[in-house]
Amino acid sequence: MIILKISGLLFWLLVIPVGLGLLFRKAPRREHLPERLRTTGVTLLIGYLLLFALMEIVGIPVMLLSVYHGYSRMVILYAVLQILGAGAGYGFWIYREKKTRKSNLSGALKETNRFSWLRRVPYDTWEGRILLIMFLLLVGFQLYMAFTRASFDGDDAYYVVQALTAQQTDTLYRIDPNRGVSMPLDARHALALFPIWEAFVGTMCGIHATVMAHSVVPLFLIPLTYLIYYEIGCELFCSKKRLLPMFMVLMALWQMFGNVSIYTTETFFLTRTWQGKSFAGNFIIPAAFWIFLCLFREEERENRQRIGLAAKTPSETKKQKKIRGWNNAGLWMILTLLNLAAGASSSLAVLLSCALTMGLGVLLAIRSRRFRNLLYAGLSCALGGAYVLLYMML
Repeated sequence: MIILKISGLLFWLLVIPVGLGLLFRKAPRREHLPERLRTTGVTLLIGYLLLFALMEIVGIPVMLLSVYHGYSRMVILYAVLQILGAGAGYGFWIYREKKTRKSNLSGALKETNRFSWLRRVPYDTWEGRILLIMFLLLVGFQLYMAFTRASFDGDDAYYVVQALTAQQTDTLYRIDPNRGVSMPLDARHALALFPIWEAFVGTMCGIHATVMAHSVVPLFLIPLTYLIYYEIGCELFCSKKRLLPMFMVLMALWQMFGNVSIYTTETFFLTRTWQGKSFAGNFIIPAAFWIFLCLFREEERENRQRIGLAAKTPSETKKQKKIRGWNNAGLWMILTLLNLAAGASSSLAVLLSCALTMGLGVLLAIRSRRFRNLLYAGLSCALGGAYVLLYMML
């Protein structure tokens, strides 16, 4: 039974997000994302953004239209859409791989070394490998403490109980968690469906909602957050990759010793990992900075290529501009997903992510001297703006 539950967790928390990320990567053209962002880690991150954005798209209408049996309807619809999306993602991936191998038989016949990355910068020296081991030990210690020394907070009386109530009463935000009686829709918290996502995964794997929140979710969300920091480090130290292992070690130490107040993001990260507000502060906001670092990097690369484009033929110039447009379009679409996925963690997170998007969009427009970047930033806030309007109406 335990093996089945663990297999279910791996399926819903790893296999499905990767499949959704592959759907984003493989369905459009290959130039949809820059080469450095077509990695397994980025695929997983995009998959989680799609997963939470889909949660809002499916869960909010069901919650508003169903007083009774809303949870079971949401579970069926959400599970089917996830499986179909992930299946399509893996299908596109297999199709593209077969097509690539047929067009490049010589490359397919070459032997591949699965550990070749250990001989690349920044892990090509003993210093880099030692720092990598230190980082893994620090993260492993945090996961061990999160699993064996689960912290309980006063907010659990609401957030975790809402997940448990959804499982037991088959409703969505229709039961008062403090008194256990029926109530009108709790408009203040109803649009933030992070506890319902925890209940959904628990239901699909046969795990109690409280166990899911306090013991299981940290084991997946803590590494996922460090994956965001890793991608941020890759952008910050793109020309000094040897500093990346030290950056990750410092981030791990910062998280461990950041409990200087009950309000710091570090405190939320390790002691309230399962709460939506923790996910907003430790994943959503850093992810917004990561996407804009990628956008600024693309603008910088474009400026360096302008001189080279002047020496090319008109057809080459047109092709290069087309590829660059697809690259930026992919990043803006990821940002759009982020602004909607923020609503799953907290209603305030949508306002913060949209405000951050517009503020950094202004800086990007000034830096690139292109007003269209500000327009794209505004369009990426469209779904988040609709979320805010619905929240105000409720």
